[in-house]
Amino acid sequence: MASPDYYKSHSSPRVPMLLVLFFLVINITPSLAQDTQQLIDHICRQMEEFGFCTQTFKENLKSPNADIVALTQITIERATDNATKTHDFIRQLLGNTNDPALKNALTECENGYRVVMESFDSAALSFFQKDYDSVQRYETVTPRAEASCEDSLSTPPNTQNPLTNRNRQMRILIAMALVSLHDLMATQHN
Repeated sequence: MASPDYYKSHSSPRVPMLLVLFFLVINITPSLAQDTQQLIDHICRQMEEFGFCTQTFKENLKSPNADIVALTQITIERATDNATKTHDFIRQLLGNTNDPALKNALTECENGYRVVMESFDSAALSFFQKDYDSVQRYETVTPRAEASCEDSLSTPPNTQNPLTNRNRQMRILIAMALVSLHDLMATQHN
């Protein structure tokens, strides 16, 4: 049997296990956050306005280590919220306008945004059931519904578009939702 002095002179340096775990977590966490940033960049580079897209994700991230499922959830939530608020705003405008051409255009917008709002409400329910095919079916109708509003407001004799910024944001949110869902579904089939 070896003497106690043998163990003292041949023992390895003792590093507390907690310290080792701390360094592992620090070294792993940035790569996960980096993966999240890469996913966000991949989605947002396909948008008409990169800054709006990245800001939307950053303001709504529940964790710095979000995966494609979490990012897709953000797009559905933001699109639903934006469509609902825009629909409410259109209803207010309708109540305050006397211009028949604008009233007709806003009625078209109200109908279009109702479709967008209801589609994203249904997409959200399907998303939480992990029924991504249904999410895709619901989301696919939204670009045309939003575009019908833009078209109606840009058709003469309409000279004003009180929804320019809201329509732009909705258009980007719809595209974000479609791209992130596509990426999510691609990971499910691999």
